[in-house]
Amino acid sequence: MNRRTVLKGILGITGIGLASFSGYKYIVGSLNNKGQLKAYIDLISELVDVIIPTTSGAPGAKLAQVQDYVIFYMEDCSSNKEYNNFLNGLNDLQENCLDVYGNNFENCTTDQKMELLKDLDNDSSSKGLLSKISNKLRGRSFFNILKTLTVEGYCTSEIGATKHLEYLPVPGRYKAITELSANQKAWATR
Repeated sequence: MNRRTVLKGILGITGIGLASFSGYKYIVGSLNNKGQLKAYIDLISELVDVIIPTTSGAPGAKLAQVQDYVIFYMEDCSSNKEYNNFLNGLNDLQENCLDVYGNNFENCTTDQKMELLKDLDNDSSSKGLLSKISNKLRGRSFFNILKTLTVEGYCTSEIGATKHLEYLPVPGRYKAITELSANQKAWATR
């Protein structure tokens, strides 16, 4: 008997078993989860407000209603894998917050919220080979999805495009080389 053939067969059977289990987990698990994010609107609105807070110059992501954008995107446009990662991340964040501070995330102080999000950011921002493999197999992390959708939702909202970014509804002539002034806002197109 050829040893290579036997090893390929064993690895193939093992791979099929692992793939079918993970496929079952993501497909069947996601069918039951769709539509649950609306119950987390208070948590998501607090999360986006911590990521882009209200300042003296511009309203924050919560006032721009970015939480609605995040929920609509995750419900309608995300893959089953990303949806499950996001929902599991929300649940893990609440459990972690209850364990560490004894409160829900919404009831924590601003410093406590910032500390929790810094921990999530440090966990999701590793750039090593194992992290890349993990992202390929399991999908983007919860905090990566949340940050990306918060920035996209804020920059494409009316408040974000007009108050935070420089917005010209009718742009002027094209200038290939322009000089930026000090503290100039980034440009927004809608």
